[in-house]
Amino acid sequence: MAACSACRTVLRRHIDILQKLRQRRAHSTNNTSTKATKAGQQQHQIPTPNNVPTLNFWQRLGPLTRAAQAYARAQRKRPYVTQVCTSLVIYLCSDISAQSMGGRDYDPTRTARSLMIGSISSIPSYNWFVWLSESFNYRSRLLSLATKVVVNQICFTPVFNTYFFGMQALLSGATLPETWERITKTVPISCLNSCKLWPAVTAFTFAFIPLEYRPVFGGVIAVGWQTYLSYLNRRAEQSMAAARMAGTYLRAQRSLAATLQPFARAQPRLNSHAPRRLASTASPSTKRTPSTARNVILTTLLATTATVTYYYATDTRASIHQWLVPRLLRVLFPDAEDAHHAGTAALKTLYPLGLHPRERPPFPEDPHPTTGTGTNPLAVTVFGTTLANPIGISAGLDKDAEIADPLFALGAGVVEVGGCTPRPQAGNPRPRVFRVPAVDGLVNRYGLNSRGADAMAARLRERLRKFARRLGLSEQEVLEGGEEEVGVPTGSLLPGRLLCVQIAKNKKTDEKDMAAVIHDHVYCVQRLAPYADVLVVNVSSPNTPGLRDLQAAEPLARLLGAVVDEAKKTERKVKPRVMVKVSPDEDDDTQMDGVVQAVWMSGVDGVIVGNTTKRRTGLVKEGIKLTGKEQKALVEDGGFSGPAMFDRTLSLVGRYRKMLDSYSLKTSGVDDVFPAPKVIFATGGITNGDQALQVLNAGASVAMVYTGLVYGGSGTITRIKKEMREKLALKEA
Repeated sequence: MAACSACRTVLRRHIDILQKLRQRRAHSTNNTSTKATKAGQQQHQIPTPNNVPTLNFWQRLGPLTRAAQAYARAQRKRPYVTQVCTSLVIYLCSDISAQSMGGRDYDPTRTARSLMIGSISSIPSYNWFVWLSESFNYRSRLLSLATKVVVNQICFTPVFNTYFFGMQALLSGATLPETWERITKTVPISCLNSCKLWPAVTAFTFAFIPLEYRPVFGGVIAVGWQTYLSYLNRRAEQSMAAARMAGTYLRAQRSLAATLQPFARAQPRLNSHAPRRLASTASPSTKRTPSTARNVILTTLLATTATVTYYYATDTRASIHQWLVPRLLRVLFPDAEDAHHAGTAALKTLYPLGLHPRERPPFPEDPHPTTGTGTNPLAVTVFGTTLANPIGISAGLDKDAEIADPLFALGAGVVEVGGCTPRPQAGNPRPRVFRVPAVDGLVNRYGLNSRGADAMAARLRERLRKFARRLGLSEQEVLEGGEEEVGVPTGSLLPGRLLCVQIAKNKKTDEKDMAAVIHDHVYCVQRLAPYADVLVVNVSSPNTPGLRDLQAAEPLARLLGAVVDEAKKTERKVKPRVMVKVSPDEDDDTQMDGVVQAVWMSGVDGVIVGNTTKRRTGLVKEGIKLTGKEQKALVEDGGFSGPAMFDRTLSLVGRYRKMLDSYSLKTSGVDDVFPAPKVIFATGGITNGDQALQVLNAGASVAMVYTGLVYGGSGTITRIKKEMREKLALKEA
């Protein structure tokens, strides 16, 4: 026994020694971080009540939880398809429940009518609640919920109930007067009764239910509510049927009395002069009952027409966006600035409702939005981001960052908003924008009208918060996550897109006081840098006195250096890049060399070549005759933009590309390590795909449009990309 115990003791010691050696060897080869090591130790811990994390109740329902998660993924991936399917299930359940309450045999045609009503209303209802969730978000949560509830009850409930009862009546074969009678009987009652339930449901939904689960939650409540509506609709049908039967009985009784009158015994007349009502010659059988099939066909045709019209009018490839809308705006708004504001207001209003023009579907060569498969001949890498295409929209169209998302929807890879000044300023007096239609040109002297950096920052921040809420993240998590974790750039919030924010000094700031000029730009950077992918310093506007004087080498280097230093302090994972926008009128070699020197000295990431020009030579080609109004507009003070600027832009891009690259050779470091090349964006006169390819081949990374979009309509970006693809396909062939 003593020998056995000694052997066991020796074996235990050997086992302990081997375990210690194995632990030391594992520790010496472990290159992971301390956090990963702790996580690994926690994974190998024996589960006890103290170290097992407690899940919420709704996360421990097994198959129900997995089904809810699958539904949420489908809702995020294909919201419209998921919403239509959800509505069909809701209306099917509610109609079956309502019919079971009526005590009659099951009527499949009634179910078909309900499914048609639900499918038509599903997407508009979804867009309404998405818009409502993104609107009326105040600092007070109670005020936000109260406003959403009131707006929903006043705007949505009457419209939806009118649609529901009206469609039920039409599809069941009722005439228009009978339909209106049913609406007047049921809608007021249902709207009043809805106040008993739906305000609480709406408030609870917006307060506690995530966006992707709201259709399911609302669907469960809506089954009972739709059952109630169907019950009211059935009662209205019964009352109308009883009224029709009573009317038929009375008419038959009168007809029978008139027929038997000659055979009746003569009765003494008390008053022979009493007026007598003549028998009606109309027979009840001659009244034609409306055809249910006809109403179904008519409703289907109307729904199909509305759907086709919606998809056509909201597609950027539609010819109306090129040939009708721009001309209509010129007729309705003789003042070009009024047309500009009207277009901005239209996009701002239509986008939340899903009625804005957009590029659909993706081109066949584009990577699939979910799988990422496919090739894209227009893809280009800029500042580490692979852009879906190299076409951008210049600053000026969206001066206050109100329609950045609608502009991205037009298909642009880059959108530049602004220019923005630190303090609000009204700009120059009106009129300040003039059309020259004969050359598709514009003359503007806006003077950098801006609502200020604070207002733009608040708008961009709210946009970022809405995006974060859709992902279930906080604002700080999106800022700190960057493109690697969130999947999109922090500024554009869209894959393969970049958002540029243009900044400038105030008009009242003396351009000779460099400290004040730098302070203006630094303030803009502090307010706007967290929400921009690229900051653009505008020193080339011809409408701000003294602004172009800042393009001299020494003051420009000081200004850009201060902007770059401040941008590097931005509290987010990926810092915004900085570019400078230079004038096309500063085309002397000495002037351009000073700009290039300032760019390299300050550490700016790139140059936007082009802006409006104050020159008026060579803008009108031979054979083009201007009207008196156009001649007057052309000589107005301000900067000119239009297709006539393209040759100058193309030349400047090539020259800047050559000078920037040659300067990089002079500043090469040790072991011939050259700095990264500076990026060039080109703007000025680009109106078609061939011109875009020319400036890209000359050395630009992005070709930007402005006036071409004004005259070419919202389909200009799509048309340019199509022409580029066709041109590239011919070269490959």
